[in-house]
Amino acid sequence: MFNPKEWTKQLKYIQGVVRTIYINEHTGLPKLSSTFTKEQQKELEREDRKLSLS
Repeated sequence: MFNPKEWTKQLKYIQGVVRTIYINEHTGLPKLSSTFTKEQQKELEREDRKLSLS
């Protein structure tokens, strides 16, 4: 099951373009935000907003 709390948002330059990636806290592997489903992207953004407000 997908858990947005396991992912940390970062901005990276990839081929001269800023991209949003997420790093899995357990494996350390990065994943582009566009590779998540739309529902997962919404959950990740909600979690990121919660962390920004705290």
